[in-house]
This record gives sequence, C-alpha cells and structure tokens, in this order.
Amino acid sequence: MIKLNKKLIYKTPIYLIFFIFIFSLFELTSFDSKYINKKSITFDVDNVRNPQIKKLVRTIDNFGGNLYLSLSKKKKKEFFQIDKDKYNNLPKEIFIKAKEENLTISNKKNEENSKNWERSHGNQSSNKFSSLKQINSENVNLLDVVWTYKFSKKGVVPGNAIFFEDKIYVSTPGKSLIALSAEKGEKIWERPTEGKAAVRGLMIHENRNIYFCDQKNLNSINSVDGKFNLNFGKEGKIKLKHKCQTTPVIIDKDIIIATFEPGIEVYDLSSGKIKWKFYLKKKTNDFFRYGGKRFDYSGGNPWGGISADVDRKIVYISTGNAGRFYEGTSRPGKNKYSNSVIALDISSRKVLWEFQEVEHDIWNYDIASPPILTSVTRNGVDIDVVVAPTKFGNTLVLDRLTGQSLFDYKKIKVPLSEVPGEKTAFYQKKFLLPEAFSKQYFKKEDVTDLNPESTKYVEEKIKDASYGFFTPNSIDKKNIVFKGGAQWMGASIDNTTSTMYVNSSDIPSFLWLEKVDKKNSYYRYSSNFEIIKDQYGYPGSKPPWGNLTSINLINGKINWTVPFGEYEKLTKKNIPITGTVNFGGVAATAGNLVFATGTVDNKVRAYRATDGKELWNYKMEYLGSSPPTIFEYNNDQYLLIVSTGSSTIKAQFPDQTEFGDIIYAFKLKK
Repeated sequence: MIKLNKKLIYKTPIYLIFFIFIFSLFELTSFDSKYINKKSITFDVDNVRNPQIKKLVRTIDNFGGNLYLSLSKKKKKEFFQIDKDKYNNLPKEIFIKAKEENLTISNKKNEENSKNWERSHGNQSSNKFSSLKQINSENVNLLDVVWTYKFSKKGVVPGNAIFFEDKIYVSTPGKSLIALSAEKGEKIWERPTEGKAAVRGLMIHENRNIYFCDQKNLNSINSVDGKFNLNFGKEGKIKLKHKCQTTPVIIDKDIIIATFEPGIEVYDLSSGKIKWKFYLKKKTNDFFRYGGKRFDYSGGNPWGGISADVDRKIVYISTGNAGRFYEGTSRPGKNKYSNSVIALDISSRKVLWEFQEVEHDIWNYDIASPPILTSVTRNGVDIDVVVAPTKFGNTLVLDRLTGQSLFDYKKIKVPLSEVPGEKTAFYQKKFLLPEAFSKQYFKKEDVTDLNPESTKYVEEKIKDASYGFFTPNSIDKKNIVFKGGAQWMGASIDNTTSTMYVNSSDIPSFLWLEKVDKKNSYYRYSSNFEIIKDQYGYPGSKPPWGNLTSINLINGKINWTVPFGEYEKLTKKNIPITGTVNFGGVAATAGNLVFATGTVDNKVRAYRATDGKELWNYKMEYLGSSPPTIFEYNNDQYLLIVSTGSSTIKAQFPDQTEFGDIIYAFKLKK
C-alpha cells in the first residue's frame, strides 16, 4: 500500500498556484530594449502568445474589473457621467486660422518618376506621378495591350507593382514575389515568402536589392535572381514582433518600416541590424482602468503607409483609427496619434508634430493612404507641404516642418453620445478648403432618385435612422454615414501644377451597436455595419457613387469632378452615368493624362488632366486592384494594370465583382 506524504499533499496546491503565477507573469511579459519612448519591460494581456491562455487571462482580468467597478461608486460615476454643463457652455464653433508666416520654404527637391517606378506609389514622396509623355492626350486612343501575364491562382493583389531597368516586380495572390520581363511579361523568377508579400507595396534600392514586408518579416531580395540577400538580417530576413504590410522607406543608411505595434522601426540598410524603435501611442499606465475595463487603446496603426523627405531626414506617417471601430468606451480621450498625420525626425528621434483629423473616432474614418510630399505656392513663394486625402473627403495640406494647416478650418461642436460610457469628442474639424471631394455626411435629400420605387424603398429602410455631421452611433438604432472618400490607394499629385487627382466612392452605410449580455464579456457592445442598397442592389443614395476629382492645391478649389465607373444596365435605361464603388487607384502623367482603374465595370480609363474628359478605356476581365504603374523600357512608355479584383467590394457587393489573376501591359500601337 502506497503511503502518502501529507506535507506534500498540503503543499501541492501552493506549488500549483505558484507555477500558474509564474507562468502567467511570463505570458504577460514582453521585453524590448530598442524602444526610445517605451519601457523595456511591459505587462499586458496583448503580450500573451497562446490564444486560449489569452482568453482565460482576459476573462479573469475582466471579472476583476467588473468587481472593481461595482465596489467603487466614484469610479462608476466617473464612467457613466458626462459633463454636460461644460459642453453646453462651449461655443458652437471655433475658428482656426491658416498658417501664413514662417512657412517651410521649398528646397526644390520634389521627386519625379521618369523611366523607372522604383517604389509602390511611385517614389518615397508617394505622389504616383510620371514625367513621361510619349503617351499623351493626343495619342492615348492608340493604346493597346502588348502582353498579359496570368498568375497561378486567383486572389487580390493590392500592392502597386514596381519597375526597374528591365523588370517588373509584383506580389502574387499567394505567398510569393515575382519578377517579369518588361518586354514580354515572361516570369524570370519567383521567390516564396513566409507571409503574404508586399500587401501594400515594395521598393528597390540603388544597391539592386528589393525590400518589402510579408507581414511577418522584413525581406531583402536580390532583384536580378530573386535570391535572399544573405548579408541582411538572418539569411535575408528580419523576424518582426509585429505585423508589417506597408512599403518601407530608405534614408541614407537606414531602412524604416511601420508596424502594427503601432510603431516605427529603424534598421541598418546593409546588415539589417535593429537601431531603434518608436512607439506611436500616447503612453498610459499599464494597469489603468476605465469603467472597470482595462484601458484598451488598440488600433491607430500606420497601415496606410509612410513617406520620406530624404533630404531633411523626416518620415511622414498616416495612422488608422483606434480599435473597436464603432465604439470607444474603453479608450476615453482624443486617442492621440490615431487618425493622424505624424512627422518623425529620424536624426533627433523625436516627433516634430502630429495633426489629428478626427478625435475619438467611432466611425472608421482613418487616414488610409501614405502622406504625399509636394509643394504649393503662397504669395509667390514655393512652400513644402504634406498632403493627405482622407476617408472623410478632406484634403489636409500641412506645412512640412510644423504640421500646421495652410487652409482655415473650424472646430464644430458635435452631438454627444448617449451610449453609456461613451464620451465622444465635443468638437470635430470642418474644412471649407480644399473643397471636399466626396460626400461627408448623409442628408435626407441624398436618398436615391433612380426611380420612384427605389426612392420609396430606401426611404422606408432609413425612416428610423439617425444621420448628420459626426452623429454618434447608438444602441439598436442605426446611424447613416458615407463610407468612401480616399482609401488606401491614395491620390496622384503633379508637382509642376500643384494639382491632385483622387478617386473616391460615396456609399451610404448603417452603423449601430448592440449590448453584449454575456456576463463578464471583455467588451460591452458589439458593432454592426451594413451597406444601404435599394431593392436592385444599387447603393441607396443619389449617384454618382464613384468620382474622379481634380483639386487645385494652391487655392483649394475643385477643378473638375466626373463620375468614375459605369453600370451599363442603367446607362441603357437613359440614366446618366452613375459611377461605381471603386478600389483601384490613379496615376497621372506629364502627357496631360490621368489613368484610373478599380471600378466594377472592370475598365481602365484615361482622362484628360485639364478637364476630366474621358479619352480612352479598355475593359479587362477583372477590376483593377491597385494603382497603375507607368514606366519606360526600350524607348517605349508602358502602362501596367494589375487586374485581380477587390476584397472590399466583394464583401460589400458580392454579385458585382470576382477575384482575378491577370496583369495587363499597354503601349502605343506601332
């Protein structure tokens, strides 16, 4: 008979508890000494690696939070109480004067793209403009397909392809990067990657190495043979702690990436050795609670991209909205650095400035594309600026060294949320100039007028909904917003004329919240989103539903705007061209042309840059999935379109698009 040791029996629970404590502490702990503005050791639920353990830790943490809130009347009052007296006593609007003095005089070093297209979005200024003019408004009707390339599988390729010397480099629908010959579109090499390669783009350096993220790694590949650059990182790769999908920038001997930490990471270009990191969030106490819940300021990621002023050694970053897109009860305040353009000085390792467009965003109005570096004229002097077209339809024009707006704007007092615990911002910005290039908020007169039946159908659908300028979302009551503006593909800017060309969509949508009844749920509310359509599946607002717009960045006025995309079924009924939802992009040229793609009619179009007249189009098998790439090879100018569809449009309008697998190359007929 086995004799049990009573002391061991008594001590076993103690050992078990101690083991669980040590294991939990290990899982909660993260160590990184390279951040210059963040503690080396952090304790956070998000550090937990195992998803099941993370779920358990969150449940325990949330139980403690609810207990904490129930025992503290003061904290409970702070969470649910809104200072309405302070709100009511505030002025209805505050006028912010444009910056007029001590502007950043241009150093005359704006980038141009000529023969090559060395980085997605064109260059490190992200202006997507080509100085080539062999193809121009007089001969564009002679454009023809010179070759096509078919991927081995179908799937969306959103990253803008690049070109250098004689090869095209582009990611595939799978996990790989390929090189194609410019002359015939033949595959030269294919490099498998650990994750999906270059989701938002890639770049090639003068050292002939290609640099890109595959979400899990920063990669360096030889452009000639597709082999990893073994001198960089570990066999050509740097394992990242946080997701990265945007195009890197290179300043001198540094390669710089943006991650979903969110943060900026700086590596040695030759060796891949980490130099330093910058945390793109306002620091908070690790154990800070709000309403019993742990402060949850997730999101705010620089997923739209970054650009670089190489001469001044400054990186410009656009950021997304804070986490929980449609409710912010666990992240009080303005949520600094989210929905912003940020300037980070690489030499001093400090933020020079940040400009936040939307405070405490609960509508998903992030800045989704990389900032564009260009110049505008003020009083006869060229001024270097940063331009950011946004999802809300604004065009931010900011002084490059101070971040102050070159146009006046107002801060308008907006309605308060009635959702318990939701403390929305008292004010939101309203720009009169530059003129909005998309509809910014829904009004009753925006209901579709395609026919009386559709009007009646949509009016019935929205009769109980709320809408207006930054009207907050509600529980079980739908709020109407326009989802569109400038998406991740951004805009194209002609530096010589200070003209911006941007594609946009005007699609009405419902947003609403539902209370989560589950006990000790980590979140109080679930979020819901729905496109508003008529009975035939068309958007529930008045056309146009897609536009292409030209804006004068000097005076802020719209030069022209035209419907972008066509539903042929509607045109045959003598309905004026309506435009369509679009997710492709634009690229303008010195040939007085704007090339645009991404509409559900699967066409790529050429417009005259001076007046927006459509001069040419070509119907592809699938819609264009990324901005056009423009380059010169063997004395011929080429237009390259990746035609693989759109995940966003497929999710919102599933019957109107399909995933594809084709690249089209065009040049003038001989």
